[in-house]
Amino acid sequence: MSDAVRLVLLSIVNWLHLAATVTWLGAMVTNMLVLMPAARETLEPQVMGRFMGSFMKKFRPLVYLSIIALVVTGVIMMLLNRHYLGILDFGNLWTWLLLVKHIIIIIMVVMVIYAFETLAPKVGKLAAAGPSPELAKLQKLQMNIAMAGLLMALSVLLLTSVITAISSLP
Repeated sequence: MSDAVRLVLLSIVNWLHLAATVTWLGAMVTNMLVLMPAARETLEPQVMGRFMGSFMKKFRPLVYLSIIALVVTGVIMMLLNRHYLGILDFGNLWTWLLLVKHIIIIIMVVMVIYAFETLAPKVGKLAAAGPSPELAKLQKLQMNIAMAGLLMALSVLLLTSVITAISSLP
C-alpha cells in the first residue's frame, strides 16, 4: 500500500473513529451534566421517567452504532499503526496502553448493554407504577453506572491522547 493511500485511509478511518467517540462521549456528558440535572429540577418523577425512556430509545441506536464504528475503525487503525506488534504481543508501551484502553472499553460496552437492555426496562415498568423504594434504588444504580461510564470514557480519552502522542514520536 502506498503512503498516499495509507494516509487517505487512515485519515478517513480516524475521522470516523473520532465522530463515533464524540457521539458516544458527547451524549454521555450532555446526559449526565445537563439533561439529567435539568430534568430532575423541572419534571415530576413520572414525567421524567417517560421522558428519559423516550430519550434512551433514541439514544440507544446511536450508542450501538458508535460502538460498532469504534470497533471497526479501531481495528483498522491498530493494524496500520507501526507500533502494533501482533496479537498478544505486548513488547512496547503503546501496546500495553492499548490493552488497558481496550479492557476499559469492553467494561463500558458491557455496562451499556446492561443499562439499556436490562436496567432501563425494569426502571420503566416501576416508574409507570409511581414512586417506590425499589424504583429509587434502581434509578440510583442507573446514575452510578452512568457516572462510572463517564469516568471510564474520560480515562479512555486520556489513554488515547498518550497512545497518539507515542504514535507521533519519531
